[in-house]
Amino acid sequence: MTTRRKIQLLFWAYFWLIIFEGAIRKWLLPGLSTPLLVIRDPIALAALFLGLPYLMNGPHRVWFWWMAWIGGSGFFLALLVGHRDLPTALFGARIWLVHLPLILLFGQVFNRDDVWSFIRWTALVAIPMAVLIVMQYSLPQSHVVNVAPGGEEGGGFSGALGRFRPPGTFSFTSGLAEFFGLAAAGIAAWMLGGPRPVPKWLWLSAAAAIAALPVSISRGLLFKYAFTGVAVAIAAIVGKRQLTGLLYGGVIIIVAGIAVSQVPVLQEAVTVFEHRWTTATESEGRERGVRGVLSERVAGYTVGALPQLLEFPTLGHGIGLGTHFGALRVTGVRRFVIAEGVWGATLGELGPILGIVALGLRVIMAGWLSVLAWRQARHGNTLPLLMVSFAFPLVFMGQTSQPTALGFIVLSAGLTLAACNPTLAELKRRQAHRQAADLASQALAGPGVVPPLRRFMPSA
Repeated sequence: MTTRRKIQLLFWAYFWLIIFEGAIRKWLLPGLSTPLLVIRDPIALAALFLGLPYLMNGPHRVWFWWMAWIGGSGFFLALLVGHRDLPTALFGARIWLVHLPLILLFGQVFNRDDVWSFIRWTALVAIPMAVLIVMQYSLPQSHVVNVAPGGEEGGGFSGALGRFRPPGTFSFTSGLAEFFGLAAAGIAAWMLGGPRPVPKWLWLSAAAAIAALPVSISRGLLFKYAFTGVAVAIAAIVGKRQLTGLLYGGVIIIVAGIAVSQVPVLQEAVTVFEHRWTTATESEGRERGVRGVLSERVAGYTVGALPQLLEFPTLGHGIGLGTHFGALRVTGVRRFVIAEGVWGATLGELGPILGIVALGLRVIMAGWLSVLAWRQARHGNTLPLLMVSFAFPLVFMGQTSQPTALGFIVLSAGLTLAACNPTLAELKRRQAHRQAADLASQALAGPGVVPPLRRFMPSA
């Protein structure tokens, strides 16, 4: 088995554990709930060890060295002048040293065909996941399907009108929103320009994604769907050839939406979702409504943290302290002791100077992935554009302190990068083109001389 194949298998294990880590902690091994928080870390370490040659010598090595420098510097600063707790420093540094580099490795060992395989399985899992959250929504919190990590009763989270937000197989409802956000982006990409013919089960996946929105009682999921909708419109315009797929996908969405709307429990869920949307929007957005919510959620958690720069120590409180794990170890309280938003937490952990560098790297990476996706869309490959519609907000401001959220950042950005790679069929065409160029060079140059004519041949 080649090294590349070993890394691929490790990434598939990483993928499945993102989805089912919470299920293991809730139903299979509740007694090991706390150590299972880092169940993917050994897999990430193994992939990193095998993939070091790719990262150190590959086309994205500059990104890797910046990540390593930030993580390493943060680790030593935490031990020297910060909280001085080794486990907390390791827990925080692993984000930059182990997990985030996997984004780059993901793009080097997978091609576009592999991305479609990830999308296929995500879309398939969305069907039973929707059934599960309907059960969690409908059944009391004392039921076994609503158990929390560690086997405790009540895994749901406050929603509206006496209903709770279901987490699905995840530990927290945010994991469910990330999952269906990824599934929606993948389903839309498939309808728009995926492998043909479109499988019939994709209709069920689309229906599951539609049903998940009201049942989840999650405004965050609605915003993720909106991002994907904008990306679909852009892809259809830029791709031009994708218009047929857009019409086909529109038919599927309309039919699936009508079918889903006939289910009584979903009709009630729509009412509950509307009530939560209204009350929460009035509470957060006040008289500005949705604009106020976006300002509070986006600007408040990002640039809103910048005025606090002078309040943080120059070298930071120490990497890892902004996580619940670090806070519990250092202060004895399980809460956000620095800031709830990732920008504020990063600045508080690393200090103004290193923190700005770390945040700048994330902002630049989000922009870089978007530029790559745009270029691919202009050449007819709209898959990265749909993937980046989900990945961009996660890379830009996604929470890294929570293991599941961190996993979705790695997965979504890695899929975006891999979707920019050619398919196996395209690689074969390019290889055949090169061979034809070599033969043409030899025929024109005569025996004994092989001019580099291939440089002047048009690319496939």
